[in-house]
Amino acid sequence: MVLYWYHMRMSEEERLIFGIDGGGTGCRAVLCDDSGKRLGHGRAGPANIMTGMELARDNITEACLLALEDADLPATKIGDAAALVGVAGANIGNHAARIMKVLPFGRSVIETDAVIALQGAIGDDDGVVAIIGTGSVFISRSAGKVRTAGGWGFMVGDLGSGARLGRSLLQEALLVYDGVHQRTPLTAHVLEHFRNNPQTIVEYAHGARPGEFGTFAPLILEFAIKQDPTAEAILHEAVEDIEETLAAIMVDSGQKLCLLGGLGGRYAPMLNETYRKRLVQPAGTALDGAVELALRHFSQNRGGSAS
Repeated sequence: MVLYWYHMRMSEEERLIFGIDGGGTGCRAVLCDDSGKRLGHGRAGPANIMTGMELARDNITEACLLALEDADLPATKIGDAAALVGVAGANIGNHAARIMKVLPFGRSVIETDAVIALQGAIGDDDGVVAIIGTGSVFISRSAGKVRTAGGWGFMVGDLGSGARLGRSLLQEALLVYDGVHQRTPLTAHVLEHFRNNPQTIVEYAHGARPGEFGTFAPLILEFAIKQDPTAEAILHEAVEDIEETLAAIMVDSGQKLCLLGGLGGRYAPMLNETYRKRLVQPAGTALDGAVELALRHFSQNRGGSAS
């Protein structure tokens, strides 16, 4: 299902268009003119609207202000611009409508991060894209029909994501502390990091955002290279979850597969041959997809809406 929210405010100002990729780790924005020429770029902090609406709004705004600065344009132009915002959490409840109301743009479309990733990776072709970073979501297009799986947040979804990996590692560290599981170099490292105090781990986990859990993912990958049993077990479970989702969302054997996100490429060699042989390099990034869809919506040269 392709989901977007649309809002327009009439403006006679120069047409400026933002394409925005807002994820759990960071937000990136590209400013274009009506012809599609890229004028400026900006980057800010995380923009997952489900885990932090105000933080997402602030970081989306900051990324766009930095793009205006990069283009030598005044910050006041942000209120006249149109924006397509691809953002994590837009598929949940009324989050897309809520963020739309508080953004500073004259016109806006809110899309899911999966939709912009699909467009950036394979354009209008059929295929499957797995976006695996701080969170995870899977999206497939076949004969014009789009289907998604996952993207429900790391507490109940986001299988294989950095946040889920980090949560699993902290869980394992507590199991080792309690004597349920055997200590490994990785769990010893984590316990030492928290000064061998399980209450500190619990307090950290209670208040941590997905991105903070995700900071432990590189550590798991590092220790997996050293064949640490805990790291290998966590990654093995993650790969099984990813493959199970791919099996459900791939509708035919000919669909190509792109792995995106900070962890996507790391999983590629771990997948079984069925999926490895379908892997192709993405044509572009999620940000490229956001820009393309923004121009389709708003550029007069692309048949978009008029001011």
